Amino acid sequence: MTSIQVPDGGVTIGEAARLSGLSIDTLRYYDREGLLGELPRDGGGRRRFDELSIGLLDVLIRLRRTGMPIEQVRRFTKHVREGDRDRAGRLALLREHRAKVIADLRQLEADLEVIDWKIAAYQAAEDGVDPPPRD
Repeated sequence: MTSIQVPDGGVTIGEAARLSGLSIDTLRYYDREGLLGELPRDGGGRRRFDELSIGLLDVLIRLRRTGMPIEQVRRFTKHVREGDRDRAGRLALLREHRAKVIADLRQLEADLEVIDWKIAAYQAAEDGVDPPPRD
């Protein structure tokens, strides 16, 4: 999700699911867990996802996609709800997660190098030539 124009009055849970790529059940779970704050409701009591909740959802998706455990996501959203009073908590949590993501990226790059080498070695065998040396 990138910056999305949310109409006044927000969007339905179905539209939020479509925009985010998450299932309606996942959005309901996030709501029950309080991860999205107090979602506004329409006259029939149905959730409405406003610009703030869609923006927060975008961050939560990215944190989860980069491997942040749900308990840390809960802590992050708690810090967010506390506002500027706990900016230091948010920063510490995000810096810690950033370090983990960088380590994961480095590991993925190393793994990708091995995969690329294996592809080159198998292709060399198919072509009847010597395999490339492994760095």
